[in-house]
Amino acid sequence: METVERWTTRSDAWTPEDDNKLAEIVLRHIREGSTQLNAFVEAANLLGRTPAACGYRWNGVVRRNYSDEIKQAKQEKKSLSTLKGHFARRRTWSPDLEDTSIDGIIRALKQHERLYYELLDRNRELQEQIHSLQQEVEQLQAENRQLRDREMSSGSAADLLSEDSKTLLKIMERARKLLEAEEK
Repeated sequence: METVERWTTRSDAWTPEDDNKLAEIVLRHIREGSTQLNAFVEAANLLGRTPAACGYRWNGVVRRNYSDEIKQAKQEKKSLSTLKGHFARRRTWSPDLEDTSIDGIIRALKQHERLYYELLDRNRELQEQIHSLQQEVEQLQAENRQLRDREMSSGSAADLLSEDSKTLLKIMERARKLLEAEEK
């Protein structure tokens, strides 16, 4: 039996821990926008294998167990690249490091100050928008409460109306019976 186990379990066989580490590294590289080749190099250094062996293991065995995580990592990468693009466009204030003269530094500081005040204005606008939306939410909640109260009160009014109608019908039925009795 020992001979069979020795032949079926290689000394360089992949363990579940190795597979998990490989998956973590590849998924992180996907999230960060790096290539899988870079992930295989990093995994090879960590696991004591070649990048080719890591790539073969990932593509042949491990990848199919992580399809949901791969989709999620790609979505995170997309979100991250969108944010990076947004911040890259917003980084108009960064000073020109090549112009280290006093005038260049003053220009950079003035540009930074302009951006600072623009951001303060935008922040104020957003705060006002938040306040306005909060008031709208409160107003809608109050309307919702009024409608619920009205529905509840109209429900009890409907019950009263139903009872009154039944009472009126009983009275009318008694009156009809009395008239019939008098006619006889």
